Amino acid sequence: MELQEIRRELNDYFLERREEIDIALTALIANEHCIFLGNPGVAKSQLIRAIASHINANYFEKLITRFSTEDELFGPLSIKELKENDRFVRKTENYLPNAEIAFLDEIFKANSSILNALLSIMNERIYHNGDVIQKVPLISLFGASNELPEENELLAFYDRFLFRKKVDRIKSMLNLEKLIDLNENYKPKTTMDIDEIKKLREKIEKVDISNIKRYLIDIKMTLENEGIYISDRRFKKSVKAVKAYAFLNGKDNADENDLDILRHIYWDEPNEFYKVSITIFKISNHFSGFALEQREILDALMGELKKINKDRLPLGGIEYRKVLEILGKINSIAITLKDVKRKAEENGKPSEFVEEVLKEAEGLKNYVEGLLKN
Repeated sequence: MELQEIRRELNDYFLERREEIDIALTALIANEHCIFLGNPGVAKSQLIRAIASHINANYFEKLITRFSTEDELFGPLSIKELKENDRFVRKTENYLPNAEIAFLDEIFKANSSILNALLSIMNERIYHNGDVIQKVPLISLFGASNELPEENELLAFYDRFLFRKKVDRIKSMLNLEKLIDLNENYKPKTTMDIDEIKKLREKIEKVDISNIKRYLIDIKMTLENEGIYISDRRFKKSVKAVKAYAFLNGKDNADENDLDILRHIYWDEPNEFYKVSITIFKISNHFSGFALEQREILDALMGELKKINKDRLPLGGIEYRKVLEILGKINSIAITLKDVKRKAEENGKPSEFVEEVLKEAEGLKNYVEGLLKN
């Protein structure tokens, strides 16, 4: 299947971006929108462009600034229409109202007039071009930003992105070594026509979710009891997302493993992501839930390492003992994760997330061992 080939090619090139790739592809086949959040330099834009390069579609891309104008996104005014017919009409060909896939970088810098037009395009797939309501063929709009919105008018816009993902730096030391030799230019081998993507909707709609309906409701109610509100609209759209993710995973019947995609739908603030993930993992994959807890511990240990004066390590003493203690904890986590990965595979559960955290632990272990040897 071409979609699986595209998924494989992207994962072969982009390091530690398995979740981002799955989210973006699920958004694409679900006819929904996706935003990546994160610091500059984590390949948010490069990944979105790479995914778009696999699809033969009308593509539009724009870097938004606070000085961006409607002309830049929606097209220039037609002088001919203005002179001859006294009509305020934009020439939208090759601009966003004519796009099937779009990418807007630094999207939260858009002004209110642009935001209002974008809301109609994202929600109803229409653009008010003067006195004409123009249908927009948009499949998915991808956004990227270095920061979350704070103004109220931006929060409503942010809510229209069903899929959200905070993109982190590469954590594995082994993958950092691979990054050094990675070719900067991504070249897709497999492509799909946009009509093929559209045809998948019928198949996705037929995916059976009867076995996990109760889980969907349980997750929503549990999160709301913990103070994380999920609107009825977002809940309904999330059902379509689970169907699309199950289809991406080659299934006609969704199971609890496919609930994993909800981790990237049910949070608003980044500090909610951990709570949402743990709640969902309790139902979908408790092996991954354990790995997520270990990742939190690894991050805390890395924070402890940063506070230590590395120059004093050759002298021994308290700094050396602290690092030795940290190494012991990392080694224990790595050993445990190997066992957890084995158990996940024995129980027929996806083990990719566990393996990713294991690689982080092993990379950090090698780094700390290097510190102690110097």
